[in-house]
Amino acid sequence: MSSSHLLDPFILQRIKRNKIILDVACGKGKWGFLIRIEQSPRRIVGVDIWLPNLYFVKHHRIYDEVIRCDVRALPFRDTSFDLTLCCEVLEHLSKENGSGLLDEVCRITREKVIVTTPNVWIDTDTEFNPYQKHVTLYRPKELRKKGFKVRGIGFSLFGHQAPPKLTAALLALGYIFPEMSWLILAEKNMT
Repeated sequence: MSSSHLLDPFILQRIKRNKIILDVACGKGKWGFLIRIEQSPRRIVGVDIWLPNLYFVKHHRIYDEVIRCDVRALPFRDTSFDLTLCCEVLEHLSKENGSGLLDEVCRITREKVIVTTPNVWIDTDTEFNPYQKHVTLYRPKELRKKGFKVRGIGFSLFGHQAPPKLTAALLALGYIFPEMSWLILAEKNMT
């Protein structure tokens, strides 16, 4: 998982302290690290399929527990987590598998699911991690159909990330109209 720094405040403000959190496809633990220092979770679990990522996060003790699994079949009981974070994952799965993942994260979550995904096509290099390849693109309407409230982060200009100064100037517009953003932030309250 890799993500824009623009997401950081939007994600962190949606997470309450002392919660049990799952980070799906945790990568090298960016979200686990930020959540641990900013929100003091009761427990945080990271799952990923790529062993080098799991070795890294385990070595640095970012998560209370790390589990190797395929995100299409999460090995948790219903409502095991207060919050599930699924950042920059959907684009690596087919539409069918992505839809299944969204159902899975909703199944295992008690309170809130947060999902982010690009709103523009991004070519990816899979030289080191074969799971990093982008295979699909999600649109805001697809996440709304699954019951998510959708916002946009950043600003897209003709399908590409806008220059930094333009992005800063139009950040609010992209937030209100996610179809114009380059990243989608989707949130679903389960209660």
